[in-house]
Amino acid sequence: MVYTESQARELVVEAGKVLLETGLIARTWGNVSARISETQFVITPSGRPYDTLTPEDLVIVNIDDYSYEGEIKPSSEKGIHADAYRLRPSVNFVIHTHQIRASVVGTAGVSIDNVPEKYKEILGDCVPVAAYGMPSTEKLRKALETAYMEYPTSKAFMMVHHGACCLGESYEEAFKIAESLEALCKEVTHKAYRLYEGTADYSRKAMLESFIKASGGGKLPKYVTDFGESERSGDSFMLKFKNGKEFNVDIKTLRCDSEDTLPPTAMIHAAIYKSSDITCIKHLTDNEIIGYSVIGQPINPRLDDFAQIAGTKIKCAVWDGSKSSAKSIANAVKGKNVVLIKGSGAICTGTKKSDLEAVELVLSKECQTQMGAVFFGSGDTLSPVDCNLMRMIYVKKYSKKAE
Repeated sequence: MVYTESQARELVVEAGKVLLETGLIARTWGNVSARISETQFVITPSGRPYDTLTPEDLVIVNIDDYSYEGEIKPSSEKGIHADAYRLRPSVNFVIHTHQIRASVVGTAGVSIDNVPEKYKEILGDCVPVAAYGMPSTEKLRKALETAYMEYPTSKAFMMVHHGACCLGESYEEAFKIAESLEALCKEVTHKAYRLYEGTADYSRKAMLESFIKASGGGKLPKYVTDFGESERSGDSFMLKFKNGKEFNVDIKTLRCDSEDTLPPTAMIHAAIYKSSDITCIKHLTDNEIIGYSVIGQPINPRLDDFAQIAGTKIKCAVWDGSKSSAKSIANAVKGKNVVLIKGSGAICTGTKKSDLEAVELVLSKECQTQMGAVFFGSGDTLSPVDCNLMRMIYVKKYSKKAE
């Protein structure tokens, strides 16, 4: 159904909030639109966080030439939405997500040519992968336009390094497509692991151990030290641990007023605060992040949202409990928002807590994508030039809009 303008605005705002809650997008990434006539649609604005969007913030865009009304700029990827409406008269709702499993499969360049029967009605006969193009570029728009035309019965499209695009006849169908795509890509990834190992069994732990073995060896730790999380206030920071202990620590002297002994990991927090203007730090211990940290290698990004939000070529540092290793960790995270700690996960930084949440989401997804490349045996990393350009644009432009 074609929506009235007021219906479309309400549904797009609602969709943005649902996408955030489900982790299908992070920060201002991804975009949502709804058709309001044969010639126009409404779409989310450029660089605005979805949790604060109102119906009035949305932008009306013309399908034929991507022009728009008003002073608010529409999503820079408005073209991939316009092309969907132009080429598919039955499509009335479009969701561009950065969902995890589809990002893993799409970045490996693996199209799903024979969609299982249980997904066919929702997704179509196949889920193709559109060629790579940097976010918001004509190259990306053209890649999706080509895929729309070459696969006229497909309703879901994956994009190398970039996520997925779901074309629904309604709000409800678009979400079903996104959810079904994620479920199918999970099955495809597990199958790739089983084929790689020549086993009929799957477990998350076994998959992590297989990746570690393939990447140089090591073992998953039985226990990971809690490095804590902290928030800065002036010349001190409040350091909190999972066991409930809290320490108000002076950044320069590392003194605190607690009767408990200050854990050595406080030196890491102090060193980072001394060398930057960030205001919060968090230790990340997602299983995939721990698994990747075990191999002790840097991350050369495969996902563009990771390169933008976290930084380019993420280093892996070693923690030995000394002041010199704390300083080394602080140096490794400069100019970025995360550093891996060998065998212990990662430490992420930000100027506000929402920064930490975004980094955690994209780092976990990036680690899964790196692992997927091993089991699929395909997929390239992003070029350093593209990574640096995307990071620069994000830091100077989009991160400020997200504030």
